[in-house]
Amino acid sequence: MDDIAHESVPLHSLPRKRKADSDDACDNSDIVCPSPAPSIHELATSPSKLPAPLSVQTNTSSLRWPPEDGPSANASPLSPSPSSSTSPTDPGSPSRTKRPRIDTCLTPTAAKSRKRSEPRRTQDVISALESLKGDWRWITYPSGETRLAASWPPGGHCRDAPILDELCPVTPTSPGSASPISSSSRIVIPIDPCSPYIPVRNPPINKDTLKELDLDAILRNPQLRHDFLFDSGLQFRAAASRRKREQADTYWKAVLTELESGCTCVTFDTHGKPSGCVCVCRRLPTPPADPIIACLPLRRRLTLRMPSRIKPLLQELLLVLLSIISPQTALVSTSPQSGKTSIQDRLKQQQEQAQSLRAVLDVDLIEQEMRHGLFDPSGAFDVIGQILKSHCAPMRDQAVDAMVQLAKTCAPGAGGSKADAVRAIRECFELLELMKLDIANHQMQTYRPYIIHMSPNFELRTFKERPNRGLAPVMITEQWLTSAHRRLADSDYKLALPDRPLPFMMLGKRSRVILSVIRGLVDLVFSPPSPVPLSSPVITTTSPSHQLVPNIVAQLPDYPETLFLDHSRLIQLTKDAADVTSVYLLLMLYRQLLVSSHQGAAPRRDVHIEDIDMQAIKKEILELAPRNVGRCFLRVRPSSDPQSSQAEAREFEKWRSGMQSVVLQVASRASEARQPPSTAPSSSNLGLRAPEPHLLKVAESWSDSHFKLESPLSSLMRDRLRDAVLDMVVQTVFIRGNSNPLASSPSGEQQPARKLATGMEPLSPEIRQLSERLSKLAVLHLNVYQTLYEQDDFSAGW
Repeated sequence: MDDIAHESVPLHSLPRKRKADSDDACDNSDIVCPSPAPSIHELATSPSKLPAPLSVQTNTSSLRWPPEDGPSANASPLSPSPSSSTSPTDPGSPSRTKRPRIDTCLTPTAAKSRKRSEPRRTQDVISALESLKGDWRWITYPSGETRLAASWPPGGHCRDAPILDELCPVTPTSPGSASPISSSSRIVIPIDPCSPYIPVRNPPINKDTLKELDLDAILRNPQLRHDFLFDSGLQFRAAASRRKREQADTYWKAVLTELESGCTCVTFDTHGKPSGCVCVCRRLPTPPADPIIACLPLRRRLTLRMPSRIKPLLQELLLVLLSIISPQTALVSTSPQSGKTSIQDRLKQQQEQAQSLRAVLDVDLIEQEMRHGLFDPSGAFDVIGQILKSHCAPMRDQAVDAMVQLAKTCAPGAGGSKADAVRAIRECFELLELMKLDIANHQMQTYRPYIIHMSPNFELRTFKERPNRGLAPVMITEQWLTSAHRRLADSDYKLALPDRPLPFMMLGKRSRVILSVIRGLVDLVFSPPSPVPLSSPVITTTSPSHQLVPNIVAQLPDYPETLFLDHSRLIQLTKDAADVTSVYLLLMLYRQLLVSSHQGAAPRRDVHIEDIDMQAIKKEILELAPRNVGRCFLRVRPSSDPQSSQAEAREFEKWRSGMQSVVLQVASRASEARQPPSTAPSSSNLGLRAPEPHLLKVAESWSDSHFKLESPLSSLMRDRLRDAVLDMVVQTVFIRGNSNPLASSPSGEQQPARKLATGMEPLSPEIRQLSERLSKLAVLHLNVYQTLYEQDDFSAGW
């Protein structure tokens, strides 16, 4: 009964029928009202995520927006569109057939009150929606939701303004002003233009989404080129997030529905939540060029009649196919091994293939054939398959054959369905994405020597030309480097050369700059100047260059400006250093429990600690430890979002519970090691016994006292680890890297690494790995900015 596509008739074929007073008040006709396109620039959300502007129409005689290049060039984007002279309230306008009466359990007084109030309120809403042709604006709630609203009456304020249901429980705020807008003077259409329930108009894989895989986009992407220096095997992979999969499933389901029934409607209730589809395709038989809102106030529903997705689908398929075959020609034309004849042959082949694709993917012809039920996709896919095989890797041939065979089942008499045709097109898009990724990965490896050779000049130019530099573009960097130089000078640091140690202040300026950079990087890892996000944002290397790092730079405002491409890397190093510190403390706890006394007894001295036992304890700690085991040593910025705060509280409780389990395991192992050899468990009974009560109490008290950022013992352990890492990085970068100012050893001779302090031996693999990663960061950073740091602006007082 709610499907008006099956219960309504053409608008101009019914006479106006007068209703009796006893008729149901809900019998009023649902309406479709006019409204101009709201300005996209007033939206709080990203315009790239928005569908086309929403149009609200009265009847089928005015289903189109004025063209963008209309007669008035100065027309405002908020100016009203031409509307029909026929109004639903006009006595000459048609009405729907009567709906059957729905009996409800109402008292006579309530029923009488409803008969008086509901028609009047419904008529007010209808009149309001018809009168607000040029007054629609986007408003944004404090929660960030965007809605379409209009003042009532236009240009004024009314205490009893009609509201389309109670749609404004929270006072919205206009994006252009901070003052609240009274919800009692607004009519709100509560449809979020970025709702995931509205299928996108273009396929999820299209030319724009694959544009960042082009060679020129790769070479313009500073974050990608910088990450490529750290990982030579860096490759592009297809995105496999849950949100993208759901978005793709919603889109292809909408395409199948349109092919089977021609319906493009999406229905929401009065609270903006998705609802069962109330189709309006019979009232709006032709898919509009822009989305149209069909207002159904009596049903408490709002239906969007979306534009057709078939034509954009075919257009994007052709564009992506053309972009796949064109890069191959560019690679061959720039290859020094290719002769002149091969280049001409490839160009001719590419032109012939492009003509074939345009012929089999003629959008207008395909739409005409689809309207008459004559379109056969098997022939088009046969041509597409032959072209793709000439460009794809041999490993993709089987997928191409499967796609062509699936399309052939859709030929007349082959028994295929429209669902098979949609699946074939979807597989074609997914295959094209994989081929584009193969091409991009091949280009990355081909141009790898060029990227590495040009990286210092490119990154320095990118740093100098970056936006939002401000009046002091390197102020934090100067303070960071000067502070590191001062700490080295005040601590009487001596460079451990092979023949003799050399005091820091006796080194040349270039050597002191290198050591200051190394010390500054190590301090950033062990003592970060800004709170570290526990879930660091993932920087997508295929993002546009102007959208690469603004979010994470805003989260780390106190880091040096010259490290703007390494913030995510420094965050991960900081987390790893905190984890190593936490494991170091747990191993220290194990040593303390082995020799601890009880009730005034003398400490035990007969317990011998073997290296193999410490390695076994470390392995058990790493297996039982919670995620981010060192989070207690990180300064975390509190979240302003209540939901995020609750999630962080739950994560902290999980961490606390996991640490209690680890402490219990350490105490049990210590209790077992304290037992005399005669009472030790045999190899046939390896079950772990409960720890001694006093040991468990000591362990829990010890962990509560020292697993804190402000604990003196944890600070001492962290400083020891920092000094060990600093020594290893200096040995790797300064001495082994042939940066020795005295050049006392041959460049190929490797100096032995300094021995770790007592108690760090089990952690030598972790310390070495952390040092190697920091050494690589230091070397690449100095390759770019060392000449800048040696200028007098940075080291005037050195």
